[in-house]
Amino acid sequence: MEPAIQNDFFKDGFFGYGESGNFQPWSIAHIIPLLFLCLGISLIYAFRKRIANAKHEENIRYVIAILMLFFEMSYFWRLLYVGSGSTDEKNLLCKLPLQVCEWTCIFGSIMLIKKSKNLCDICFYTCLSAGLFPLLFPAVISTAGPRYFRYYQYWAEHILPIFAVFYMVFVHGYRPKLINIYKPFLFLFTLAIFASIANYYIPSADYLYLANNTKGLTITNWLPQNVFLKLFVLSILFVCVFVIIYFVYRLIIFLYAKANLNKEASKVSQEWNLHWLLAI
Repeated sequence: MEPAIQNDFFKDGFFGYGESGNFQPWSIAHIIPLLFLCLGISLIYAFRKRIANAKHEENIRYVIAILMLFFEMSYFWRLLYVGSGSTDEKNLLCKLPLQVCEWTCIFGSIMLIKKSKNLCDICFYTCLSAGLFPLLFPAVISTAGPRYFRYYQYWAEHILPIFAVFYMVFVHGYRPKLINIYKPFLFLFTLAIFASIANYYIPSADYLYLANNTKGLTITNWLPQNVFLKLFVLSILFVCVFVIIYFVYRLIIFLYAKANLNKEASKVSQEWNLHWLLAI
């Protein structure tokens, strides 16, 4: 009897699943994580020099990396041990690591540990494009309010990779280049191909939301139904969004430097005026 009682405790308790409607988009439970994201980015920027010069700076990177891996792996642990509230989600084939957030957690962890600029190229553009949409439109956690572990796991695996990217930008001086957008493009396009194959062969699977099986608002709601046409449109969107992200980033640096807020900004301004073509 004890195993059954234990299973019921986890199933109905903090690690369990709730009922539909426990989480409402743009409620307090939605806004607080977004505010936490903004606060975290602001703190990384405000203390960037102190962090960079800290004796144990690498420990900060390791902690963020470990947290990303923990929250990512805890998702699969929960599915294996607790199960889920719907028949579709009990099918573990529907939970293969074919989502953007899962790979940004993995890449982001390695990026921080190795201080890899190649992985930072991927994470920078991916987190600020495909990674932002689940934050604004969290369609997959309608049953997970603040009473449940899934709520915190979801926000952690989407927010921590963004922290990791801005950590590399502010603390270690990573500067994205437009020519490097082929790296995140190849990553997302390859992932989309594997996701489409999995969606075709696995009933009820909806990797990258390409199968339109997920209830709620997702970016693929506005894409064509044909999978090949959908991949073509996504490819164009990827390139356009990456270019926009790059020039928005450069514009922010230029305006910041032009205002002469500090000596560092003045140095960046000279780089913009003299070498911005080389950066492309």
